[in-house]
Amino acid sequence: MSPTAQDTRQRRLAALDDELDAVKASFEALLDSFADAYGEVVGRPDLDASIEGRLADVADRLRDLKPEIEDLDFDVEQSAALFSAIVDVDRAVRADREDFDRFEQMLLGIERIRQVIRDALDESAGGAEADRRRLVKTTIDGLPGVRQAEIAELLGVDPRTVRRWSGESGRPEARLLTVARLVSILRHAWTPAGTVAWFARPRRDLGGAAPLDLLATPDAERSLIAAARSSRNQYAT
Repeated sequence: MSPTAQDTRQRRLAALDDELDAVKASFEALLDSFADAYGEVVGRPDLDASIEGRLADVADRLRDLKPEIEDLDFDVEQSAALFSAIVDVDRAVRADREDFDRFEQMLLGIERIRQVIRDALDESAGGAEADRRRLVKTTIDGLPGVRQAEIAELLGVDPRTVRRWSGESGRPEARLLTVARLVSILRHAWTPAGTVAWFARPRRDLGGAAPLDLLATPDAERSLIAAARSSRNQYAT
């Protein structure tokens, strides 16, 4: 993917994330109004119809996002998660009106969609025009309290080089770019110390290797990102 295309994709992902925030806010407002009017619903068919209409509007807004999602060319795993969540939301809308669990199912579906979009944003940390100084800051900010010597070990350099990179713009090293992306993903599921420990633990999905051992391998980034994504999905709350 060319730098221009990658930056365009990142902007579209950010816009999609904003739209999902708006959808979630709309749905949460609906839940608040439902809670306030709960005592009236049984005897007010017009109020019940209004709530159902607003639920349908939320589902329609999510369905309207499908062409954009398809055009953004997510990988197979992410696409499956996105469309499964949209289907689940649609199914919840059509569920029995007396089944109040459907509200929770809709909210969970929206959150699953947002998680995939935000994973994609995290995985492209820095964008196509990534800058060395910004990526060092992204890494350090994502690991508050972690000693610079430990960050330097992740980056495969000495602490003096990390300090130099912190004030030096320019094209980032491949390992710095990979570490920044991994930290951006892992910070949602792990503490800073846990994130550093993740790099040192052997993983079955990496053939028994620890992520730290693969950071110098040029073609390992995709496997490392998949492993980080798996960790986030397993442990994030």
